[in-house]
Amino acid sequence: MPERFPKLKIVFIEGGFGWIPSAVWRMDQHFERFRSEVPHLKRKPSEYVREHFWFTTQPIDEPDEARHLRALIEWVGIDRLLFSSDYPHWDFDDPRFAFKTPLTEAERKKIFSTNARAVYKF
Repeated sequence: MPERFPKLKIVFIEGGFGWIPSAVWRMDQHFERFRSEVPHLKRKPSEYVREHFWFTTQPIDEPDEARHLRALIEWVGIDRLLFSSDYPHWDFDDPRFAFKTPLTEAERKKIFSTNARAVYKF
């Protein structure tokens, strides 16, 4: 889709983002092997993901060590995350406590506001 519609923006909602690195690594790993099945793709899948895809934070992964969540956030990209609470469900993410890893004020602003404004502008 991104080759045919280069301005297309895709947002994954209520799927979290913990699965993104392994899925993208796997797609890239098999890209050349299956290239004949997707001749219209000009770049590796990871390049399309980083350019066209955004992910909401709910449900957020909460590893025991904050540095692991931080590494995941950095891999996916601060600019690719949109906060979602899943309120009013009983297990919603309270924005005051949603991240078990420190975020700078600039990073919090991106995840909680700026990124969504950029994605949904026309």
